[in-house]
Amino acid sequence: MKAILLLLSCLLITACATGYNPRFYYTNIEVANLSGAKIRNVEVQIGEAGRNLRCDSVAKNALCQERFGKRPYPQQEGLRLSWQDGAGNSQSQQMIPSIPATMTPGLALRVMLDIGEDGSVKAYFRQENISIGGLMMPVY
Repeated sequence: MKAILLLLSCLLITACATGYNPRFYYTNIEVANLSGAKIRNVEVQIGEAGRNLRCDSVAKNALCQERFGKRPYPQQEGLRLSWQDGAGNSQSQQMIPSIPATMTPGLALRVMLDIGEDGSVKAYFRQENISIGGLMMPVY
């Protein structure tokens, strides 16, 4: 038991000393229109060469989304979201959301963007549930 604890401690110290930076992948982009009105010309660009998402219009409380094959998520480049609000005004947000430490690098991410009533954008990530011994476990 002491040998296992020593080994795990050494691995943890090595990971901290070398700046452990896992590679994440994403397979889905979702924009939720929580603004209270129909929005138009929704566009998401992830990184310089990442996947783009475009929707001509998104109804109130609806989603603009796209699923695709596994792609590396560019953690340092961030993303850009632009849209026209219900009054026809152009809105734009550029952000670099951080991936929580609770995310598992082996499971693909869903990039989630919520547009609020005040025009604010909440960016976060979700992962699909995993099955462990027949039990479904949520991954946050």
